[in-house]
Amino acid sequence: MANLEKRIQQMGEVAADPTSRVADVFGSTPTREQHVPIIDALANNVEGRFQVNWPNRGVIDGLPDDCVAEFRAIIDATGVHPLKPTPLPRKIMLEQVLPFWLDMERTLEAYTSRDRSMLLWNVLHSHQTRGYEQAVDVFQAILDDPDHAALAAHYQGFDGAGERWKSVPPVQAVANGSES
Repeated sequence: MANLEKRIQQMGEVAADPTSRVADVFGSTPTREQHVPIIDALANNVEGRFQVNWPNRGVIDGLPDDCVAEFRAIIDATGVHPLKPTPLPRKIMLEQVLPFWLDMERTLEAYTSRDRSMLLWNVLHSHQTRGYEQAVDVFQAILDDPDHAALAAHYQGFDGAGERWKSVPPVQAVANGSES
């Protein structure tokens, strides 16, 4: 943190002093981060290839267009031009890509609908979960943690239908035709 504060102070001093040269203070070695070269590509038409997170829009076959994915792209002054990869094998799509996409969609729906039961489903789905009661206890502990006060406030104890809960309600599970 001290180093960061020192860098921020240096930036302010250089910005305030019209006689200062940025390269003299910070050096002229290019950063390994993509931010500056991407800005350079867009602003100065210095074409480059980069890994970007960008809406799919047909780049990855089988993934919805509105899903943001990471892939290679050529960037220049005309914009970001994703490079279409070779289609992934169906096995990888079914076992890896689509389940992660579905998890993302469920989490987004839980957030937008404020549905705690959808969040509980995520806990139940975890390989670390040993049973329903443990999942409810973990879920409630997360929401009760002061560091997660904003999360608890967002959900305010509502399920997807707008019903208010004091805590996570039990789920009526049906297995082999009988309630358990």
